[in-house]
Amino acid sequence: MTRPRDPTQFTRESAERIANVVRAAELASPAARPLSFDPLFDARKQKLFRVATFTGAWAINATKTVTFKNQTATPNTASVTNLFFPIASSAGSDCGIAKEGTAWFLIDVPFERATAVFVGATSSTSVMTDVTLSASLNTSACTISIGKTLVTSSVTIVSSTFTSTFVRFKV
Repeated sequence: MTRPRDPTQFTRESAERIANVVRAAELASPAARPLSFDPLFDARKQKLFRVATFTGAWAINATKTVTFKNQTATPNTASVTNLFFPIASSAGSDCGIAKEGTAWFLIDVPFERATAVFVGATSSTSVMTDVTLSASLNTSACTISIGKTLVTSSVTIVSSTFTSTFVRFKV
């Protein structure tokens, strides 16, 4: 003997919630996303980050073929657009690239740091750099005359300095 199925019962709150969802779906425009039970992650829309290498100069808005690092299987290259900063000629450098939709873009290159010392204030003064002595003997008057000439030079004295660190593209 089979047992009859129990009818499904909803609370008033559940029925109102279901009705609201049905109304929203019926009122939605045809371009709205259809009701789906698929996972929200769509592999076709994912954003990718890769490390690659490139050679040569790379101008802003120019496209360059880069080679993915640590990937030997083909395809292991991508056509990448540089939107942000010009890069001087390079024998070869690593870079970070990202994929948005179907296009790849340059997002990072290595930087170098350099520290420079700057002069904050100076003053000038004269200093003695040499002395020239001369002597002459006057035998008729029985006198000795001694002469001296001071040689001076202007010197710049630095009274305050500061350092600054610069970042530049390594490539």
